[in-house]
Amino acid sequence: MILLSDNDLIVKLAQCDLIGDTLASMDTKRKDCYVLNTMSYSLRLRDADLSIRKYVGSVQAYERISEFLESCSILGVGPTDYDLLDHLQEIDEIDPGEQTLFMHAYDHHVNDRSYQLLTGDKRALKAICNYGNLDAFEYLRTKVVCLESCMVDLIDYAGFEYVNDMVSAARKEVQEDKYDKVLRAAFGAGRDENHCLECLHSYCADIRWLLSY
Repeated sequence: MILLSDNDLIVKLAQCDLIGDTLASMDTKRKDCYVLNTMSYSLRLRDADLSIRKYVGSVQAYERISEFLESCSILGVGPTDYDLLDHLQEIDEIDPGEQTLFMHAYDHHVNDRSYQLLTGDKRALKAICNYGNLDAFEYLRTKVVCLESCMVDLIDYAGFEYVNDMVSAARKEVQEDKYDKVLRAAFGAGRDENHCLECLHSYCADIRWLLSY
C-alpha cells in the first residue's frame, strides 16, 4: 500500500513523467496508491487553466495527474489511536490531512500490513525528526519516501541517464516558478551521476532517520 501524503511529490513526478517508473520501482500498481479525497480539489483539477497556472505548471502534468487520480484508491476515515493523535497534534507542521495519513500508516503497522508513505512535505518530516519523543514515530522509520529519496531509487532502478533526460525534458515544459529547485540543482546538462546523488543526499540529510533507502 502506498499512501500519498501531499500533492507536492505527485506533481513533481507528473511534471517529469515519472509516476509510472516510480510505481514500477516499488513493484506496485496505481490501484494500490491511496490518496485523500481532497487532492483533486486542492489542485483545482476541475479548472484546467487555473490548475496549470497555479498548481501543476504544465499541460502535460495536468493530464498525467488527472489520469493517475482516476485509477487511485481513495482513503476513508481511518481508526484513531489517541496516544498517537496527541503526539501529532503537538507538531504544528503536520496538517489534518497528514494526520489522517499517518494514522492509516500506524494502523497498517500495528496490523502488520506493508505500507510506504510518499510525501514532498519535508517541513513536516523535519519537525518529526526534531520531535522530543521519536519513539512515537518509530513506525514511520524507513517507511517514508520524499522527492530526493524517490529520485535516488529511480536512478538505481532506471539509470541516471534516463532519469536525467526525463527531468531535463520537464524543465522545458514546466513554468519556471513551478519547477523544483532540487531538481534544478541535481539534474540537467553537464550534470553527472556523482554530482546528482551528492546533491540529492545533501537535501534530505536532516530527515534521513525516516527514509526508506
